[in-house]
Amino acid sequence: MPSDSFFFSIVRDPAALARSAFSYYKSTSSAFRKAPSLAAFLANPRAFYQPGGRGDYYARNLLWFDFGLPFPPEKRIKRGNPKDPDSHQGHVLPSGTGPRAQILDPNALLQPVSTVADGHSQAVSPTSFNLGSSSFIQWGLAWLDSVFDLVMVAEYFDESLVLLADALCWGLDDVVGFMHNAQAGGEQGLRAAGTGGLTAEDQQLTARARAWNNLDWALYVHFNRSLWARIEQYGQRRLKHAVAELRARREAMAKHCLQGGKALDPKYITNSQFRPFQYGSAKVLGYALRSSLSPKDREDCERLATPELQYKDKLDAKQFPSPVSISLKTSRLLSSRHQATD
Repeated sequence: MPSDSFFFSIVRDPAALARSAFSYYKSTSSAFRKAPSLAAFLANPRAFYQPGGRGDYYARNLLWFDFGLPFPPEKRIKRGNPKDPDSHQGHVLPSGTGPRAQILDPNALLQPVSTVADGHSQAVSPTSFNLGSSSFIQWGLAWLDSVFDLVMVAEYFDESLVLLADALCWGLDDVVGFMHNAQAGGEQGLRAAGTGGLTAEDQQLTARARAWNNLDWALYVHFNRSLWARIEQYGQRRLKHAVAELRARREAMAKHCLQGGKALDPKYITNSQFRPFQYGSAKVLGYALRSSLSPKDREDCERLATPELQYKDKLDAKQFPSPVSISLKTSRLLSSRHQATD
């Protein structure tokens, strides 16, 4: 990519991600498939999880995996009580490093580097750190800070969208969108990570999920902190006004575009173009468009309502047109030029 490319990504509270992943990847991950429930899995994850097991990258530190960060050998893990939320807590670097002045080589994460201890130079590699080591985690966070201009937080999605629009010099209309992949009966919106309002059982599950996914929890804490540092720079009062405006525009678009003005159970979505892929134990909600839309409005609404897989197909067709479609376009172009010359 060009050197001035803008890279951004998103993180989610590992406890919320664990609940979603267990439901969605139950049949994919061998660890999840063996466990009767998420609570049973998190009570003793080592009874179900085997490093390298089929699909088991879904079962631990999925954010870390998705970011492409290296894992140290599992044999280097310092054993702790899996029921103890503090047994694998990692410390994190200060966030808010600002514009990246130096891009770290991700491969350098696996290369020995020189450090100074007691006046003597020593060779240290992150692969020598155990999985809960703060030094190993700091390597990963430092690399991500050097690569990404913005890391959004799912629990503050609208606030993140406002910051994204601001960073790219976009207007709020450019980041108006509808929520996709929401599960029926689940939360229709995300909010701040925490334990307020949860039952004692849910609080215990949350603590265990964060402890088991300790690398993901370090990522989340780090980028939640950096997001709020950016919010302070942007101005909290200004942000509050922008978020309210964004939500008002989204609600207006939903009323204009959608049947019922909200997400629907997939059984009510007759058009396969808008029916989301169903996988796992929970129903994934989707959208149906109002029939009275004008052609122009329908085109705009389709973009907002199309699920990710169908949208990917649209992008694939645009970026990699089939030879047949290319020949048709070419013949039409040649025909129009011939008619013009006549």
